[in-house]
Amino acid sequence: MAKPGRLVTCGATTGSTVQLNVTALFGRQQSLLGSFMGTKSDLLEALLFFSQKKLKPVVDSVFPLKDTAAAHQRLESRGQFGKVVVTPE
Repeated sequence: MAKPGRLVTCGATTGSTVQLNVTALFGRQQSLLGSFMGTKSDLLEALLFFSQKKLKPVVDSVFPLKDTAAAHQRLESRGQFGKVVVTPE
C-alpha cells in the first residue's frame, strides 16, 4: 500500500485469525477498515426481502467492462448516489 494507504475488507472469508505487523502499519500511516454483515440467517432474511421485491438496490450508473476507468472516475469524484455497476458487456 502507498503511504498513507487504507486496506478495506468486507467479511472474513478466510477465517477470523490474521497476523498483522502493526508497527509497519502505523509507521507508514496506513489504516485497516473492516466490515462484517452479520450471520448467515441475517443474509437469508435480507435475500427474502430482495426476492419479494421489498428491497431494491439504488444504482447510480452502469458501465461496460471496457469503461471501467470511467466507472472509477465516477466513484473518485464522489458524485454518485448509489452503486456504480460494471457489467461484462
